[in-house]
Amino acid sequence: MKAVVIKGPGEVMLTELEQPTIRPDDVLIRSRAVGICGSDVELYRGIRPVGYYQYPIVPGHEWAGQISAVGERVRNLAPGDKVVVEGFLSCGICRNCRLGLNNLCQAGYEEIGFTRTGGLAEYVVVPARQVHVLPPDASLEQAALLEPTSVVAHAFLQKRPLPGDTVVVVGDGTIGLLSVQIAHLFNPTNLVLLGSRPDRLELGRQLGATHMLNSKENDPEPLIHSLTGGQGADIVFEGGNRPEGIERSILLVRRGGTVLLEGIAGEGVRLNVESDIFVLKHLTVMGIFGASSAAWTYAVQMFRAGLLNLAPLITHRFALADYPAALETLMHRQPKTLKVLIVHDRDQEGREQ
Repeated sequence: MKAVVIKGPGEVMLTELEQPTIRPDDVLIRSRAVGICGSDVELYRGIRPVGYYQYPIVPGHEWAGQISAVGERVRNLAPGDKVVVEGFLSCGICRNCRLGLNNLCQAGYEEIGFTRTGGLAEYVVVPARQVHVLPPDASLEQAALLEPTSVVAHAFLQKRPLPGDTVVVVGDGTIGLLSVQIAHLFNPTNLVLLGSRPDRLELGRQLGATHMLNSKENDPEPLIHSLTGGQGADIVFEGGNRPEGIERSILLVRRGGTVLLEGIAGEGVRLNVESDIFVLKHLTVMGIFGASSAAWTYAVQMFRAGLLNLAPLITHRFALADYPAALETLMHRQPKTLKVLIVHDRDQEGREQ
């Protein structure tokens, strides 16, 4: 089978690998569509945090496909099913797993696309317990975005907005625009998107934001204060990958409010924040690492119910052999670039799976 392999920093190749075999509790999935995100760029550049990757590796943690075969002990899954797959491999018996935090399994970090073969191989074997079945008519290109959706869902399961809240989203990338969609479902009075690209801010408005602001050109603090009577936002969701976004989030949230941090800036990046602000503002600051099984279930349920509008987030599609060009497109932020997909068999079919 064909697969993309990252051998080390800056070393990527398309190669042939032996098709994997399945064990009794496994499922063999034909990968169809794979999203590329900032974590893949970190993997390629060699700046992903130590302990959260290994080389060589077949990347692809945002992916969807169809079942090709199931192990003899697998029930309720069948060849032909359209599916998405949870990324974290967990033991199921440690304290965190039993508390529902299988994304923080104490047996150690293991994740599809970073330490195990990901969706940029034509076929991937996964434990059946990782699989979520989609409707027969589901778009697998859109379903590839359920991994980042589940990460956002995990954040809002940890801190659910209340109707009437003011929610601020910092960052107008894929994560930020997904958070606008999900936060909108909780009926906040104000849902503010801060970003730097007019086209993305306009898309945010279409997805539910009540206010949009170019934070490179304008200070957002006067807007947030005017909307909240000087109190600040109830929840600030930070979905970028720069320390200044975290610092801004802490300034914009009200006393007693919550900051949800999703962005990963890369190894060695430091904050410059006055330490007393956490105590004086009585803040809850929550880092969100990946997604639990509960968050995946929540994301898939929203997808099934038609509550997510994922198609507008997909801006570029490439064939598997064109993975280097897809990476370049994302790294250099070509105009109107948002979610970049690798679509298997694109050369043969050239259409959505």
